[in-house]
Amino acid sequence: MIPGGVDVLFEQAREGAPFSNSDQGCGWMARWCDRCVHDRDAREGRLGGCPLVTVALMGRTPAQWLTPDAESAVFAEYHCVEFRGEDDGPGPEPQPVPDPPGQLCLWPREPFEGVRMFRRPRIEAVLAGAGVER
Repeated sequence: MIPGGVDVLFEQAREGAPFSNSDQGCGWMARWCDRCVHDRDAREGRLGGCPLVTVALMGRTPAQWLTPDAESAVFAEYHCVEFRGEDDGPGPEPQPVPDPPGQLCLWPREPFEGVRMFRRPRIEAVLAGAGVER
């Protein structure tokens, strides 16, 4: 399950609604939430569902919804780092990669495991690195 309750996630969220209207919100959620195990209860008509959707419906953008560039955030570019597809494994939590059989571990893996948040490079930096002026 997603760490923290709705109150904690609300405090971590960025100011401002993630979508400008309900059509944008429904379109984005159809691509992400309709296949995610965290929102399965809501799809099946039970109480619960993804707390990130609740935070978004409260008018704030969850911190777990990343954008490539915060200044030009477009709803279609949000990437949910908590997304777990229904075909991704036995449960909503990611499964750790097992140690290879017959191998020794040099150091514990726990400090190095966790949520990774990658940020795509800005287009200006990519073009400048390629020697192209915009």
